[in-house]
Amino acid sequence: MIKKIVFRVERWFLKLKSERIKGDFKRCGTNVSVDATCQVIYPQNFAIGDNSLIAPYTTIYAAFGVTVGKNCLISSNCGISSINHVINSDDRHRDDQDNIKYSKPVVIDDNVWIGMNVCILPGVTIGKNSIIGSGSVVTKSVPPNEIWVGNPARFIKKLELNA
Repeated sequence: MIKKIVFRVERWFLKLKSERIKGDFKRCGTNVSVDATCQVIYPQNFAIGDNSLIAPYTTIYAAFGVTVGKNCLISSNCGISSINHVINSDDRHRDDQDNIKYSKPVVIDDNVWIGMNVCILPGVTIGKNSIIGSGSVVTKSVPPNEIWVGNPARFIKKLELNA
């Protein structure tokens, strides 16, 4: 009996936390699901479209902007970052103009599926209908309608979409 009550309270708390997270976004579409365990750093620079889902333990660094389109699925434990640092180890810790040239927005277009444990680096755009395989590190932009996998992610196959 107590387990049921604790489970219900925990579920209610997580749903409340998820709704609070979404309230801080620059833009949040309808029917969006963001797991309460997700972290969005600089949520005011994060936008997500209708019917998209972000699974547990995903971290998004949106300092320079991250946009997720409609009908996207971002699986568990992904990392998406629009911020980077200079190469010189003496200067890495500084927040200055040099870091800006290494930091760029990330765009994930409509109908994209991102597999588990994917890392997406600054400046990457993932085109419509594309799929990124689990464990991939995306270092450059992905054209629409393609499957990419690996570290670094590379082209595997063109998707043939039903008309």
